[in-house]
Amino acid sequence: MRMIMSEQDNENIYPIANWDVGPIEDHKLVVFRPHFISSPEQTVEDAEISRYYAMTIDQAKELRLALESAIAVLER
Repeated sequence: MRMIMSEQDNENIYPIANWDVGPIEDHKLVVFRPHFISSPEQTVEDAEISRYYAMTIDQAKELRLALESAIAVLER
């Protein structure tokens, strides 16, 4: 699944402050848990910690490519 953000999207955006990521070798999964800012008054140290999200190796590779593509657009 691929989502493209545009200037017209009227979606709330929560800045990522940190994250936990690692493998679950027995299940061949990559887990990701973002820490995010949910209000303008919140500090990085007080960031909300989300639940863990799991993805397959192929999904993790697709995410890597999507991140690299978005970065390339911003670095033009």
